[in-house]
Order: sequence, then structure tokens, then C-alpha cells
Amino acid sequence: MKFLENILFKSVPVWFFVLVLIIIISLGLFSTVLAYKISVTEVKLPKIHKVMTSTLDNLSLFWVTAKKVISTGQVNNQVVKVDNAVGFSSLLNNDEVVKVDNAVGFSSPNNDDLEGYFLVSAYDAGNGVSSIFLFDLNSKKLIKEWAPDTSELEILLNKLSVKSNENKIQNFRSQHPIMTEDGGVIISSGDGVLLKLDEDSKIEWFIDRQIHHSIEPGLTENQYISQIVVDNDVKFLNGKVIKPLRNDGYVIFSGDGKIVEERSFAQILVDNGYASLLVSTTPWHRDRVHLNDAEYIFETDKYVKKGDIMMSSRHLSTVLLYRPSENKVIWLKQGPFLNQHDVNYLGNGVFSILGNDNVNGPLSPRLYADHSSIYTYDMKTDEVQIMLTLDKVPSLDSGGRAKLLENGDIFFNNFSKAFILDADGNIKLSYAHPVGETSVGTMHWTRHYSEIKVEK
Repeated sequence: MKFLENILFKSVPVWFFVLVLIIIISLGLFSTVLAYKISVTEVKLPKIHKVMTSTLDNLSLFWVTAKKVISTGQVNNQVVKVDNAVGFSSLLNNDEVVKVDNAVGFSSPNNDDLEGYFLVSAYDAGNGVSSIFLFDLNSKKLIKEWAPDTSELEILLNKLSVKSNENKIQNFRSQHPIMTEDGGVIISSGDGVLLKLDEDSKIEWFIDRQIHHSIEPGLTENQYISQIVVDNDVKFLNGKVIKPLRNDGYVIFSGDGKIVEERSFAQILVDNGYASLLVSTTPWHRDRVHLNDAEYIFETDKYVKKGDIMMSSRHLSTVLLYRPSENKVIWLKQGPFLNQHDVNYLGNGVFSILGNDNVNGPLSPRLYADHSSIYTYDMKTDEVQIMLTLDKVPSLDSGGRAKLLENGDIFFNNFSKAFILDADGNIKLSYAHPVGETSVGTMHWTRHYSEIKVEK
């Protein structure tokens, strides 16, 4: 694969990438048919399927690059040549720059007097890598910056045992950073290595596993929770193994980079009588679950217990509350939200859910709903309702975070901007990380802090 990686940043004819595109589509169709026929089995997969899966994984970077070259003429997937502004566009397939038609940096159309902080993950042209920036929202000033040294990062990525597109220097995301008490930040590649940068941006430790999506505080000060691809097989109650399956689950890890616990989301479904959710689709998709959020409940009340975990499965359009101490699903809701992200507990048995509300596959993404929405689920009534339709900000076909703030405002971010919205969804403040006059660096899940301990 070194040969394939070496040619990514060289000029090659477009016809070559078109040919690769055709080959990948053919291999994908063949592998999908084969996977469907053996999707539920207790025997080992044929060697040919393992070879096909490995080949598809290795060629997926070419898939991304081919589309990039054909559409933009650029090979480096972190840079886009911009001739003029074309408005907002959602990012797909590791494109690292978004074209915009309005101000980059901070913009406060409705209110300059805001409290709190943005911890921004964004591709930065000066650093040549996705970096982390802490901004004071009141002063609009940069407080601190973390940028992994690209030479040090590349050495680490090259020696990892987990091979993924996100474990390549040109795709590294610094996804969903979370600050540590000692002045560092913990980040992931997006679908690969998880690592900690110290206060001087040096790599302090790393976990060589396939860790992805959100990173959230754990139950103790020195623990965190995220999502991971679990190595164990998922089994039905009759003992048969579900294969092939990307076995997403949650992972608890310590502040010094040690895995404490990991548990499969699919196995939780099976153990609690929801196995049919896993196999009620045709054709079979290996990434059946796509777990994108796992967050703790921190205080016990009459509806929830401290230590319960909220989880969101994008490809099942399913959110649930899980009690690990009993291996019990307390409640589970599938829709009406679609491909949702970011579930939060608001108290009094009420949860918020960010519904991307896009349609997967060959249909129009906005066939189901014109905009993304924030939903609430109430345990008391077992009802899901739309709290706010996000029709004043760009809709998300994937990703994003939404958080209801104590003053009634809403934090929201997509791949190009982070926002503070009022209760009606009007923009009070936004931030886009500048790469040029009409381009911004991709954001990989900015975080909002109401208060932090910092030296200004």
C-alpha cells in the first residue's frame, strides 16, 4: 500500500481515477452480494470474502481521491482551489476545505455579549493539519492552540496496527477534542487512533484501536467514554454469529490512555430482545450500527440513574438509554428522527436528539425533511416531538452536535461553522476557521464550554 499512498499527491491523468472508480464499484457490488448471502452464519467467512473486504478497505482512499480530482482538479484532499464563492456546502469524504459566501472567523449578527468558549477542531493551513483552538466567545480572542507536529504524527500513524483512511496524515481530523485538567487535549483521528496532546502539543500517549466519533467525560475525573470497533463477535441467543459486521460499541478509557471497558452495541440489542433491528434490512450493510454518540447520566433522579449511558446508532436511526449494571435497555426509540447525532439528558425524564433527517442511498437526501431538527423524547409520555427545526442554518446530511445551554440558547455546529442560536433558531454568533478569503477549514465537531479554568 505504500505505492498507492505515494502517488496520492502526484499529478496523474483523470482517466486513471475513472478506471479505478469503475473497478471499485464492481468490487463493491460483488462483495455486497457475497456478504448478503453469508450475513448470518456460525461458520468462518470464505477466504475470498476476506480478501475482497481488505481490498475494498485499501482502495477506499482512491475512491475519495478520484472524486476529488474529477470535481476539482486537486489531488490533495485537504486543499480545494476556489475561483469564487458558491455558498455553504456539506463536506463529504474527507474534503478539508469548505467554500463560503459570507464572513469567515467570528460573526455576531444579533448579539456581541455572549459568554462561554468554543473548543474548535478545524483544518489549519498554517499548521498543515487539523488543529485545536480555544476561543473566548465574549472577547472573540484565541486563548490557546494545540497543533500536532506533522512529523511526529506521521511517525505514529505509520506504525499503527489499525489501518484506516483516517490513520493517514492527509486525513487526520483531531476529532471532537476534550480538554484535560493538566492543559492537554484528547482527540481521535475520526475512525482510528485516539491520542492525547499535552499542553505543548506533544503526543503524550495513544490507543492503537479503531476509535471514532464523540469523546465525552466519564463517571470519574480521570475517565472518558467514546466509541470503538469491538473485536469480539456478536451472537444471537441461538449461538449463531452475525457476520460480516462492523461491531461498534462504547469504550471507557482512563486519562493515561488505558482501556477500562468496552461493550458491543449490537450485543446489547441482542441481549435485550432487539435483535431484529440488526437484520431487518436488505441488502445487508457491514456498517449496520454506526454508533456515533455515547454519554453518561451523571445524577440519579426518578427517571434515570447515575451511570446510565445514552447511545445513538445512526444507521438504525435509533437512540436508547442503557443501564450497564443490569445489562438492561431502559428505553429505545427508532425515529421519527433519521440518521441522528448527539443525544443529551435535559432532566425530568426529557432527552434532546439532533436529527439529521436525511435519507441514505440513491434517493435525494432531503426527501424526508427539508431541514435538520432538534427533537425531544419524554420518558413520562413516551413521546418524541420536534423542539426546533433548524431552517436558519445549513442542514446536515451527516454529523453535527447540538446542545441546549442554560440561558436558553442553543449551541450547534456543522462541518464548516459553529453557532450560538437563540431559542427560535436565529444566529446570535458563528465561527468559521479561515483558510483563505472564501474558504474555511473543516470542523470535526467543535465543543462548547460554559466555563473553564484558564489563565487569560
